Amino acid sequence: MVGVPPKGEWSLDGLVAEVERLLGRLDLDASAVDGRVTAAPDVRTVRYYTSLGLLDRPRMQGREGRYGRRHLLQLAAIKVLQAEGLSLGEVQERLYARSDRELTALLDAMVQTPRRRESRTATPVTWREIVLEPGLRVLATADWAPTSRDALTKKFEAAIAALSSGHEDRADD
Repeated sequence: MVGVPPKGEWSLDGLVAEVERLLGRLDLDASAVDGRVTAAPDVRTVRYYTSLGLLDRPRMQGREGRYGRRHLLQLAAIKVLQAEGLSLGEVQERLYARSDRELTALLDAMVQTPRRRESRTATPVTWREIVLEPGLRVLATADWAPTSRDALTKKFEAAIAALSSGHEDRADD
């Protein structure tokens, strides 16, 4: 089970430090493939996640927010999912209304999944685009080449038929 303290309450700075320690203890490299996501969140990021609803609001004690175990689990799960390449929207969908037990299970599963440590840089893809007519274009990777012209023609005709369904009442140009 994930090594999260059963109880605890932290200031915002304390929460950030605790998440960093947790990710380190779990040996989860939470930096994203494209390098845009930091391994551990900073104070500003935590506030941003709270404003988006990704992170529960803290309990207020006077003028200071107090963060607990649930916040720690939420924040660790956010960072781990981001490291897997999920956008914040996808993270939000995946974590919405999750219980502490479910967040712990997610982190446990990530610990048991072999991590890709070798090269974490994304390979850029170059695309070619051809506009066939207004509203219809074809995209292909720069290294794409047809394997069978006849098979490709059949697939293209099937795609056009699928796109045309529902537009039979329109006159052909």
